[in-house]
Parts: sequence; C-alpha cells; structure tokens
Amino acid sequence: MFSKKQLIIISFVLAILFHFVFYINYYGPVISLLHREQIYLIALLSAMIMIFVYLGTYWRSDIKGRGAILLFDLLVLWIIICFFRSILLMRSLSELKPFLFSNYMALSLFPVLFFIVGININYINAIDKILIGYIVLATLVSFFFINYFELQLFLIYPLFFLIITIPLRSFWLKIFLITVSISVIAVSLTNRAGILRLLISYCILTAYYIMLYIKVNRKLVNTMVFLILMIPLASLYLAIKGQSVFQMVLGEDNSSYSQLNPQADTRTLLYYEVFQDLHYTDTFIFGKGLNAGYYSEAFETFKREVVEVGFLQILLKTGIVGFILYISVIISAIIRALGKSKNLFMKSLGLLLVSYIILFFVENQIAYNLLNIIIWIVVGMCHSEKLRSLTNQEFEKLLRGQTA
Repeated sequence: MFSKKQLIIISFVLAILFHFVFYINYYGPVISLLHREQIYLIALLSAMIMIFVYLGTYWRSDIKGRGAILLFDLLVLWIIICFFRSILLMRSLSELKPFLFSNYMALSLFPVLFFIVGININYINAIDKILIGYIVLATLVSFFFINYFELQLFLIYPLFFLIITIPLRSFWLKIFLITVSISVIAVSLTNRAGILRLLISYCILTAYYIMLYIKVNRKLVNTMVFLILMIPLASLYLAIKGQSVFQMVLGEDNSSYSQLNPQADTRTLLYYEVFQDLHYTDTFIFGKGLNAGYYSEAFETFKREVVEVGFLQILLKTGIVGFILYISVIISAIIRALGKSKNLFMKSLGLLLVSYIILFFVENQIAYNLLNIIIWIVVGMCHSEKLRSLTNQEFEKLLRGQTA
C-alpha cells in the first residue's frame, strides 16, 4: 500500500510526464512510442489518483477554516456534476472516448485537486525538488528543439512560478533560472501571454525585494490589489456597453489574423461568439458541461470545444455557478496570503494569484497541464496556516530540505 504522500508524488510525476509528452507531440517531433490514447492514459491515471486522495484520505485535517473547505468541496462537487452531466447527455458510447481523451474536456478542471498538495507543509520540499529536476531536464531537451515554434515555452511552463522563488535559491540555481528565462523570452516572443506571465513574475520578484528592505503599508497593497482585480469587471462592463477593451488597448486592426502579429486582437471575437452562444442556448447560469462547445461562425463549426480564454472556457462548461466557485477559492487564497502571512514569499504567491486572475480573462486556458496544476498547488499553499506562519528564513530552510 502507498502512503498519501507517495500517491501524491506519483500523481504529480505522472502529470509532469503527460505535460512533457503532450507538448512535445503538439509542438515538436512526434514521439511514435506514445500514441494519443497512451498519452491520455497517463493523465487519467494521475487524475484518478488525486480523486482517490480527495475521497479516501483525511486531507481536510491539513487546513483550518470550515469556510475554505466548504468552498473547495462545493467547487469539486460542481465539477463532478458537470462531468457526469456531460456523459448523460451523450447519445452514444462513441462520444465517450474523445471526451475522456481530451486535455480540454473531461480532464480540464481536475487540476483543482492539487489544492490538496499545497495545503500540506510536508509535501512542499518533495514537490519542489521534482519540479526543479523537471525544469533542468526539460530545458536541456528543449535546446535540441530550439527551432520548433514556442516548444521551449510550453515544456518549461512552471518557470513563471520558479522565478518567484529566486530569492530562496542557491547562487547557481538563480543564475540558471535567469538564463533560462532570457532564452525563453528570446525564442518565444510571438506568445504574448507566455512572455507576459514571465515578466509579471519578475515584477513580483521586484516587489519582493522592495518589501524586504522597505516597509510597505498593508492598506496600500490591499487597495492596489483591489483596484487590479476590478479591471476584469470594468472590462466586462465596457463590453456590455459595446466597447472592447482589447481594441481600446491594441487599437483597430482590420488585417487578417496572424499569430506573428503582436497587435492582433484575438479575443474580442471569442467573447462575442461564446456570449452569443450562451445567450441563445440559455446556459449562462449552469453552463453546458465539460464536453461543451459553442457555435463559431469564424471557425466554421457548430461545436468548437476549445476556448483560448480561461474565463470563457469555464463559463461555457460550468456556467456562472462554476465561475463563482472557482474564483472564490482563489480570491480567498489571495486574502489569506496578503493579509495573514508572516513571510514575504507567501505574499508573493498572493500577488501571483492576482496576476493569474487578470490573465484568466485574456488567456490561461483551463487544461490538465502544469500551468493549472502549479496554480492550484499555490492556491493550496496560500490556504495553509502552517506555511503562512513561517518566517522568511524558515521558508527558505523548508525549500532546502532543512527543518523549518
């Protein structure tokens, strides 16, 4: 029998393996030894292990506060309802295979279960070591395929998180992370969201050093965070009034879409088509299920199942109910990290989640990949009272495997 910690490590390693092979196949040379079905079996096994941990272990003892547990349980319950709702709406068994073997349908929302990993202080060092090991190996592999379009960026997705940990790292690991960041930015400039994610992490890193040496008023920080979180709401309000914030920022561009054009507005159309579909099908409240698609005139399909914007994706598949539950757990984590942490690293993670919410309305696709898995580990960490109670020095010792 495996212990809870061993099961979680196995699930995390499987998720990493799936992420690596999925993006190698998608953006790089195809690995013939692993076909599409075999790849997704890895992800399904990883998700099933986390479902077992959620249902069959006493993970709730790692978190204090019934409100946070209730919110998370409601979110997981709603995801499960949306999952089985999709199956019940299928007209034949032939629809089950593409549903299960899809990164953006059946598996898409199960990264939230890695919340369980983040809340337990005993898992952090092991997860961190595995993540560092993966980044080093994936970086070395990516250099052999540096000419493949944006492959390096996707292979080392967790870099946005590791940048924030730079103050807690050894000298050579700091140099490594900075060097890899420069490499990714140099070869992946066409991926606006990916580059922006890295630049935001460096902004948070700068804020860390400022807070380390200068006492910053907590009310000022909270006010700034509140104003930043109001940006998506203000943008949605403008959209209702018929004004696109994307066109206001990027300007009018009537040329045909090109991924190589950094000024192309690729989001207004998505918002328009998804909102139109939800309006005509009257599914704004409860969504259409995890296998949902929307009618897209631009992409010439009656059921486009992938949306490049996380907010639209979760709205389409789980409705306003799912969105409120999803965002509430994250906002709760932000409040705890910024207001109830003794160490600056946890405050940095709170700022990271703030940036995630902003990008959630622009990018941050919901999928079973390391971006979403790392985010939900961070959400769990921000809910962990033990992690928030550590000092800066104790947290550094924790990452280095010393007694906190």
